[in-house]
Amino acid sequence: MQTASIRSDDVLETDGSIKLRKVVLAGRLDMLGMEDIALKLTSLTAIKPLPVILDLRDVSFLASIGIRSIISSARALDQKGGRMVILLGDNELVKATLESTGIDDVIPMVADEDQAERDALA
Repeated sequence: MQTASIRSDDVLETDGSIKLRKVVLAGRLDMLGMEDIALKLTSLTAIKPLPVILDLRDVSFLASIGIRSIISSARALDQKGGRMVILLGDNELVKATLESTGIDDVIPMVADEDQAERDALA
C-alpha cells in the first residue's frame, strides 16, 4: 500500500532569502497518509508568509481529510500574507476531486510548473 510523502524545496533570491517554496506531496492523501504528513504540511506552508506551490502531480488518491488539510494550510498562509497555488500537471483524478469540492474557487489550480510559479509570485 502506497503511503503519503512530503518534501519541500526552497527557491532562493540572490541574497539568500526564500523567494518561493515548493511543497511536493505524493501517494495517498487519506486518513493514514495524512496522519504522517499533516503537521509537516502545516509547518511548511503556513508558518511564514511565502508564495507556495503545492505540487500534487504524484498524488494517487485524495480523501476529504487531505482536502481539509490543504484548505486549512492555504487559509493560514493567506492570513499571514502568503499565497498558495496548486500544481496538478496532468493528474485528472485529483483535479476532478478538487473541482468537485469547489476548492478551485479558493486556491488557484494550474497544470504547468512555470504558470504555477508566476501565479504564486503574483
